[in-house]
Amino acid sequence: MYTQRVRLVNFRNHRDSVFSFQKYNYIQGDNGSGKTSVIEALYILFNLKSFRPQPVNRAISFSMPFLDISAKCGIEPDSRILRYHYDTKAELRDDTGKINLKTKYLLDHPVVCYSPEFRQIAADDQDDRRKFVDRVAFQLDISHFDRLTDMKHLNSMKSAELKKDRPDVLYIDSLNDRIVDISKKVTSARQNAVIRINELLKGYYSLLKDNDGFLLDLRTNTFRPEILSKEIDDRRVVYGCSRDKLYCLSEGRIYDRFSSFGQKKTFVLLTLAAGLKVLEENGRNDIITFLDDFEAGLDENRIRRVFEMFSSSSQVFITGVRNHYFSDLHSIRIQVKNDEHSQ
Repeated sequence: MYTQRVRLVNFRNHRDSVFSFQKYNYIQGDNGSGKTSVIEALYILFNLKSFRPQPVNRAISFSMPFLDISAKCGIEPDSRILRYHYDTKAELRDDTGKINLKTKYLLDHPVVCYSPEFRQIAADDQDDRRKFVDRVAFQLDISHFDRLTDMKHLNSMKSAELKKDRPDVLYIDSLNDRIVDISKKVTSARQNAVIRINELLKGYYSLLKDNDGFLLDLRTNTFRPEILSKEIDDRRVVYGCSRDKLYCLSEGRIYDRFSSFGQKKTFVLLTLAAGLKVLEENGRNDIITFLDDFEAGLDENRIRRVFEMFSSSSQVFITGVRNHYFSDLHSIRIQVKNDEHSQ
């Protein structure tokens, strides 16, 4: 959702800062000035959690009892104020009061985010890779979120039963009936997202004249229910969409490591751009894109070409120490001086 301005109170080193935005924004400042914190706050406001690997309460300024993020969003005359407040717990409000329907809220505020701290599809942890594809699948089908929640609950119940000295086989079989059905639907949604992302990745790598040509590869055992018979002997869950694995594939070969930082960053950025395009093709035209430390490790030609892939977003935010390539973007310079921030 297009953001006109934001106010940050007690958010990291922003004790009370206000910033105004346009469609394309470049937030620049020295390391530690708080430029990444601005887009982190917006990401939290729309996604209800940070892209950094830590809980939101860690963002509260030192010795302060709370943090507050408020933003004027939308285009006149349909703008509204969104507010995220955290003291002992999070509270989300708009002009009409407290927002309780979090699933619909997330669906209504799609974001795409690159940050060196947010590894996503290139993460070592397969759970992080699945979450990236799940975010795309959720925007394509809101029921995907509920299926993931149900699956987590069912696996938890089955895991607890499998650890007993004498597991109840009939009870496990009843759980498995539901697990098989949900797993097939979750994996199918992921496969659909991966297929559509890969179709776009091929074109993006061609546009960059890049010989790497990495694609996503989804491996699953969801369509092999015979694996369920092993679980009682192994005393652990080995079947289902929670075991789906995502890999980087080039010329039929799986890569778990990249040869350079630039190669890895390009893959992550192109995958994000493809995910963005998938959502746009599905009718979403209100996506906000955050590109933290965007230029680092990329040459000028690649910087400009990759940026063009995100420029169809409703709003784009780039951060960097110095703005070398985007003089036409709305520039916001953050300076730290006695807890004051200027733009």
